[in-house]
Amino acid sequence: MKYRYLKGNIICALPQLNDIFFSKSIIYLTHHNKDGAVGIVLNYKIMTIKAAELFKKLNIGNVSKNLETEFLFHVGGPLNQNNGFILHSKDYESKNTMKVSKQVRLTCSTEIISDIAQNKGPKQFFISLGYSGWGPGQLENEIKQNSWINLNEELDLLFEIDPEKKWKNALQKTGIDFSKLTNFFGNA
Repeated sequence: MKYRYLKGNIICALPQLNDIFFSKSIIYLTHHNKDGAVGIVLNYKIMTIKAAELFKKLNIGNVSKNLETEFLFHVGGPLNQNNGFILHSKDYESKNTMKVSKQVRLTCSTEIISDIAQNKGPKQFFISLGYSGWGPGQLENEIKQNSWINLNEELDLLFEIDPEKKWKNALQKTGIDFSKLTNFFGNA
């Protein structure tokens, strides 16, 4: 049987996952193939910053509109936390934009921040610092060990729901009542 890769899907940490970083996390997978997987954690908010302050930190000039716009930043994972990764709706494209799915794009440039503040950016966006990664077969093994459950792409989990509510909401979307299950899982 050929494995179905999960690029463009969301994985949700199951309650028994006790990893110091990934406990109660949900992750949008931007890449997944035989060489491994890459994703962005969706529910670890770290700060809100006003556009004027962000532009100053990023040395973005000549932006006069919407300096009061606020940007919400998240920790996307333990890897490469000095770089920004912006998941967004398909209504924005630049030379730095990569298609993840029919509905979602990924852009890694400061240009998109400036465009958002000038109302030229995507209608929906999610900003993270860092990403999560797995080596070849690692994510598949973690799924087999019942650490994660897969959800199809859910745009509300990506763009709309408050970060503190995303994990519980994701668990509800599975249709499984995890309070009725034991913490000891096996593989059939």
